Amino acid sequence: MGGNVTHSSIPRGLAERIVRARPGTPERLHRWIRAVCELNVPRRALCPDHDAPFDYLVHSFLGQRDLLVWANRGGGKTTLAAMACLLDALFKAPLEAAVLGGSFEQSDRLAEALRRLLAPHEGLLKPHWVRESLQLGQARVRTIAQSQRAVRGLRVQKLRCDEVDLFDREVWRAAQFVTQSTHRAAGAMEVFSTLHRSGGLMDELVTVTQRAQEDAHAISPSSSGPARAPVSAPSDVQGVLEGPSPPGFHLVRWCLWEVIERCGPDRSCSRCALASDCGGRARQAEGFFRIEDALRIRARVSRAAWESEMLCRRPRAEGLVFEEFSRGLHVRPVPYERDWPVYRAIDFGYANPFVCLWVQVSPGGEVRVLDEYVAQRRAIDAHVAELHGLERRRAFGAVRATYVDPAGAARELSSGQACTELLAAAGIPCTYRSSRLGEGLELVRAHLAPAEGPARLAVDPRCERLIRSFETYAYSPGTTTPAKDGA
Repeated sequence: MGGNVTHSSIPRGLAERIVRARPGTPERLHRWIRAVCELNVPRRALCPDHDAPFDYLVHSFLGQRDLLVWANRGGGKTTLAAMACLLDALFKAPLEAAVLGGSFEQSDRLAEALRRLLAPHEGLLKPHWVRESLQLGQARVRTIAQSQRAVRGLRVQKLRCDEVDLFDREVWRAAQFVTQSTHRAAGAMEVFSTLHRSGGLMDELVTVTQRAQEDAHAISPSSSGPARAPVSAPSDVQGVLEGPSPPGFHLVRWCLWEVIERCGPDRSCSRCALASDCGGRARQAEGFFRIEDALRIRARVSRAAWESEMLCRRPRAEGLVFEEFSRGLHVRPVPYERDWPVYRAIDFGYANPFVCLWVQVSPGGEVRVLDEYVAQRRAIDAHVAELHGLERRRAFGAVRATYVDPAGAARELSSGQACTELLAAAGIPCTYRSSRLGEGLELVRAHLAPAEGPARLAVDPRCERLIRSFETYAYSPGTTTPAKDGA
C-alpha cells in the first residue's frame, strides 16, 4: 500500500487494548486491522473473477493453504504480506516465518513495511530486530537472500515469496521443500507477484492454478456459491474456515479497480482517460491508490504494459509466431470419433521433451488434437509403452499413420540407429518428409485463422503443453526465425 493508506479513526488506546485479542472471524479481523494497523483494507471485488485485497488476509490468517497472489503494481501486496507476518507472529506462535524476495531489496521492502506496522506499538509488543530478523515473543520472521544455500537450509511454517517472476528457477524449486507444520500453524507457502512476462514463472503458476480451480469447480459447482459479487467478505469464507484445505495453490487476484480510491461526483466519466477501462467501477471503490497517479501512469506507459501491470490481464508476448491462437476460439473438449482415422505426430527429444500428439481430421477438414504425451530423458521403448498404454485407455483403436520430425531419421553416433528405426522395430512405422519451416508455420496459421470460414483447428484442454507452446512460441529478438526449442 506504499504509504498511501486510509487511516482509521479508532483511537490508539483502543488499538492497544485489543492488540492481543485474536480475531476469529473476517469481520473481527477487519476491525482488528483498522484498530491496530490503522489501515482500511478494501473488501470489495469490482471486476469479474477478481477478489478483494482483504480476501488474501482471510485466506492467510483464518485459512490453512498455499496462496498465489496476483495483483497490480502498487496494489498493496508488500504491505498486506507484512500484515500477515504480524498476525502470524502474534497469534500463531511459536512460529518461524521467512520472506524470500525476487531481489534482496524486495525482501527488505517487506521488512520495512513490517517495521512501520509495529512502530506505533513498540512499547507494548517489544519487537527485537537483529539484522534481517524480527523476534516477537516466540515468533521469528526472517528476510533472506535468494540463493540455493539460504533456501536449502531453511525450515519454517510460513514462506512468503515476493515478486516470484524475478526468481531463479533452481531457487524456486528448492523453496518447495522448506515448510513444516506445528500444532498452531500449518506449513504453507504464499506467492506474490505481478504478471508481466508471458511464459514466465508467474504465468505458469497462474495457468496451472486456474486450471485446477476450474476443474474443482466442474466437479462440485455448487461449492463456491455466486462468482465474485462485490461483498464485504470473500464469497467462500465458509470454505476457508471449515475443514481441511485442498492441495495446490489457491489464486487470489485483484487489479487497480479493487484498490483505487473512490471517485467523487466532481469527476466526469466522459472526460476521464480511465473511463474505457474503469466502466464506473471507481464510483464504488474503497481503496487507496490515487486517481491522479493512475492517470499519470496510464499516460506514460504502453497499452500492453498498462493491461498487464495495472489491470492484471495476461501479457501478450512480443513477436509471437502464432498470434492467431486463442484459448476461447481454439481450445474445447474434443471427443474421439470412432469412424474417423487417428494419426500420431511425434517430435523427438531426450533432454528436450519427446512429444506425441493424437490427431483426427473431420470430413470437413478440421484438425482435432485429442491428447498429448510429453516426457523427458526416457528411452524409445519406454515411450512406446506409454503411447500404447494411453491409446488403450482412450480406446483410440488402430492408428492409421505416425508422422515424425525428419531429424528423427538421422543415425545417432553412439548407437548407430535412428529414432525412426527404433520406433519401427517396436511396431510404429514412421512417415516423414522434408519441408521448410516457413511452410509448416503457414499451414498451421491457415488452420488457426483461414481466409474464409471458421477456424479449422481444435485442441482438447488436456493438451497443456501444446496450448502453452501456441501461446509462447516466439521469434528470436530482431529476427524472423522462431527461437530454438521455443515450442
